[in-house]
Amino acid sequence: MSIIGRYVIGYFMRAFALCMGAATGLFLVIDFFEKIGGFARYDPPAGAVAAYFLFKLPRVVSEVYPAVSLISVLLALGLLARHREVLALGACGVSPWRLAVPLLIASLLISIGVMVWNETVVPPTASRARTINDIVIKKKRYRGLLNASSVWFQNAQGFFNIDYFDANRNALFGLTFYEIDPSFRLNRIIEIPEALWRNQRWEFKGGKVKNVGPEGEIVERELEAGEFELTDTPRDFMRMRRHANEFSFRQFKRQIDLVRAKGLDPSQLLVDLYLKLAMPFSGLVSVLVGFPLAVRGGRRGGLAYTLGLGMVVGFVYWVTMAVAVSAGHTGGMPPLLAAWSANILFAILGGSLFRGSEI
Repeated sequence: MSIIGRYVIGYFMRAFALCMGAATGLFLVIDFFEKIGGFARYDPPAGAVAAYFLFKLPRVVSEVYPAVSLISVLLALGLLARHREVLALGACGVSPWRLAVPLLIASLLISIGVMVWNETVVPPTASRARTINDIVIKKKRYRGLLNASSVWFQNAQGFFNIDYFDANRNALFGLTFYEIDPSFRLNRIIEIPEALWRNQRWEFKGGKVKNVGPEGEIVERELEAGEFELTDTPRDFMRMRRHANEFSFRQFKRQIDLVRAKGLDPSQLLVDLYLKLAMPFSGLVSVLVGFPLAVRGGRRGGLAYTLGLGMVVGFVYWVTMAVAVSAGHTGGMPPLLAAWSANILFAILGGSLFRGSEI
């Protein structure tokens, strides 16, 4: 790599380290003050609170990465422009592409590193942070965890198994209830293919009851209206449900395969699966968009103008990503397109801006 390339990367990496430290610190401070009032009601040990934020830190790093990449390239080139170094390089015949390539290579390597980070560090730490929050701090009774494919849990009614919980539709699929008497003998099994949450209660679509006799004989019949009610709400299932960031890509794909094997539609989960690939490369897209903005901003309004413009672009990117993901979750957009559309659109934008940029 040329001396110029190493010099530009050095500026970028220093800005990246500074922005990452500031962003994660600011995020954790804001999150701490938002949650500490709620935590105080449970009188948790100080060590548990500290452990919660410590285990949450790896996920914060991956979440702020796209914004940090954008601000870093704007800050690095903005400082170079402020010191007239960009102007001097242009006067020496250095093209924008010669400055951009080292930054894009560095950003690509960081994106790959973030992907590895999301696969190895984030899933176990995110799961641990959720456990500390629910069990240690809030002292909630452990009732089970909902995978993408199934859940086993217990409440005052008995034992439950659910094949799949659709959080967008507030729907349960493959609900099986095992009713146990005080002597722990199985009394009956209720099987409900689908349940929808409407008007603050579950509405069941069909269902069968299997009564178990004293000798183990089973008598099957149709479930009657009003015979059975599920007391847990969608909010309870959301609390038990494991989030996509608690799985590695391979683990999450296995969950989706299990959902498919049960004849259920995994489109909602596929969006989150493809996001595991799309999000790390959002940092590369940020650099592709940020470079021409920094070059143009350095000629027009200085560092403050460049950073302000970058904030606007970052916000638009975030809104685009949120809308696309929401559309993918609700079935309004194919999962792969929903996950990658923001990256594709802003990569095109960055390429267009780069073609018209000059030092």
